[in-house]
Amino acid sequence: MKTYPINGLLMLVLASAFAGAMAGGIALAQSTETNTESADLSPEDQLRESMARLAPDMEITAISESVMPGVYELVSGAQVFYLTPDGKYMLEGSIIDLEHRVDISEQRRGGLQMSLINQIPEDQMLVFNNESGDAERSITVFTDTDCGYCQKLHQEIETITNANIRVRYLLFPRAGFESASSEELQSVWCADDQQEAMTIAKTGGRVPSATCENPIESHMNLARQVGLRGTPLIYLDNGTKIPGYQPAAQLIEQINNSQPVAAK
Repeated sequence: MKTYPINGLLMLVLASAFAGAMAGGIALAQSTETNTESADLSPEDQLRESMARLAPDMEITAISESVMPGVYELVSGAQVFYLTPDGKYMLEGSIIDLEHRVDISEQRRGGLQMSLINQIPEDQMLVFNNESGDAERSITVFTDTDCGYCQKLHQEIETITNANIRVRYLLFPRAGFESASSEELQSVWCADDQQEAMTIAKTGGRVPSATCENPIESHMNLARQVGLRGTPLIYLDNGTKIPGYQPAAQLIEQINNSQPVAAK
């Protein structure tokens, strides 16, 4: 059985739970007992009440029944967790549909993360379009200029755009906001021709230094929200999340065999 590392959000949940128990003298097992006041609440509301005691600092976007009988889904921002009906146990990982060989949890997370990404207008992304500027579908890529696999994907960008698919770049300097790569991305963004500047930077050329108002910091904040661990991080417009490089032909095939999230 595969085990999953506890991420920062889950650590926050556990730390918050421990602090609440110490402060109030409430044992974890006791917190799951249903009292008279909560007896008439729905299971979802009872779980909200339980989580409010155990993890008061955790943002709860939604709680609902999952596809797995007896297990509830908790959405926190763009993250998905699972709870037992009594609120005693939280699970981190994926529910797999074995019959259709689909990672249901990853699909759910991808859809939530695409919703966050789509809150950013395209004029705050660096977009490569087809020659006529009317590509109907899209992929969104967190990228850096000196990332080897980002450069490899960029070499295939015309293949992608010629297939009627926009490539929407979000800028993520892996070395940090104050790094040389961040300065280079800023110069790319501030160039008169952003697309040409990005291609120059990704092929090892020098982009003239420039400064201007730019969205790099907001892109980095979004990267943290979606749990980025490396670049490139690719999102298809159907909500599929692809951590790492994938050849253009495979990306195009997946796009052509799907519908965008908004159309579902």
